[in-house]
Amino acid sequence: MNLVSSTSLRYFAEVVRTGSIRAASENLYVASSAISRQLAMLEDALGAPVLERRQGRGKVKLTAAGEALMRYYKNVSNESRRLHSEIESLQGLRRGHINFGMPESLVRDLMPKFLSDFSNRFPGISFNVHVAGSPRLAEMVLNDELDACFTFGDVPLQDLSVLYTRLLPLFVLVPKGHPLEHFETLRLSDCAEYGLSTLDSSLWAKQQYDEMLAKAKIRPRVALETNSYELMRNVAAEGMCLTFTTRPLDDPFGNPRAGSYIPLKDSRARPQRFALSVHKGRNLPLAVDAFLRELTRVLAEVERRAKSPRAAAA
Repeated sequence: MNLVSSTSLRYFAEVVRTGSIRAASENLYVASSAISRQLAMLEDALGAPVLERRQGRGKVKLTAAGEALMRYYKNVSNESRRLHSEIESLQGLRRGHINFGMPESLVRDLMPKFLSDFSNRFPGISFNVHVAGSPRLAEMVLNDELDACFTFGDVPLQDLSVLYTRLLPLFVLVPKGHPLEHFETLRLSDCAEYGLSTLDSSLWAKQQYDEMLAKAKIRPRVALETNSYELMRNVAAEGMCLTFTTRPLDDPFGNPRAGSYIPLKDSRARPQRFALSVHKGRNLPLAVDAFLRELTRVLAEVERRAKSPRAAAA
């Protein structure tokens, strides 16, 4: 087999990432014909086709050889990042880049302060933070598009290494002045006559919430349906409706929004699994490793504070 050109390999990876030669051409500012020539050279060097030639505008599909080549490209890219990081580490942790993923519910409650604190300690490290649903984030970690991610819920953990996990009980976020405001705990039946915000079908937790309400024989009066946990919390805080949610991770003692987080004490309410995961077996660059070690330390400290007598009394 002839040597594979780095240019051909880079063009191939961009075609796979974007789904078409045309899209890759636009991203790379290279003519489609030039990309096609590089792909032809690549297939000639390998002695096998890497993409299935299909009619229409559907996304490109990899052949078996293409799948193997994509794995090779990811390994080379990861090792190249790790090499650069290790070389830089000879002079201290001065530079690096971290690709991280998290659900939208954490864009306010935990990560802004953590990212700011970490950046102040290591100003040469940059971040790309992708916000999406948990299943998509896990998929991106497995494809090595992300170094690590947070997930909520029943996400398959095969081929993921879990660095930190915790079960988060459900609460009802009750607006200030609401008739349920002074309850110490709530059951689903207590919430039945009031308006609720609910998740739409794009989020995994909708099925969990729907099953929970169905088992309680409750058909809620839906005041708002959305794919945003943040919006659900905010409209509840503004007095529009009740919201089922987990309590903010980084404020176990107080309520960062107007309203009260009241524990949902009901056998049909299952806690949500919160996890920090990486791709199993992947060698992580030094900057990513340092970031994850500090993040797991902070998560453990937040959990310890949440279990303190003061937090339990809040």
